[in-house]
Amino acid sequence: MRLFMILMVMISVSGCATFEPVPEGYQGPTATIKDTYSNKTATFAHYFELDKVNGNQIAGSFGETRSKNYGRGTYFEPAMVERKILPEEQVLSISGYVFFPTDAQLLFGDLLEVKGEFTFTPKADETYLVKGSINKKESEVWLEDSEGNVVSEKFHKNHLK
Repeated sequence: MRLFMILMVMISVSGCATFEPVPEGYQGPTATIKDTYSNKTATFAHYFELDKVNGNQIAGSFGETRSKNYGRGTYFEPAMVERKILPEEQVLSISGYVFFPTDAQLLFGDLLEVKGEFTFTPKADETYLVKGSINKKESEVWLEDSEGNVVSEKFHKNHLK
């Protein structure tokens, strides 16, 4: 099952067209959502990213980091994606997980993943950050505004069984 999930993640971020949340040629107001990371070491980092807008998969930091660091082994520099979205009610999907720079680490490492979906109306000209925390016990992910206020539900996943 774990191998299947990893393969599905790899397929979903490789080579396929992704949805653009703002239509081409749109000239009106927008908001910005930025992916973030924390706890970077030589072999992994904790990533927090926007995955979907209204059920449509969008480009994320996993694919961007893997692409920019291809062929460098375990050495990597995070490549965080930011994207514009319309200031209207939308359903957003966010996630937090352990990013591994190599396929072998991804296959055998523990992602400690957490996901959440919520309805949100961003404010025009505001910048939002996908934030979270990850540890072996529990992972959390949420959305913050530019002043650090949590503007979504905090999604939790307990990893202890």
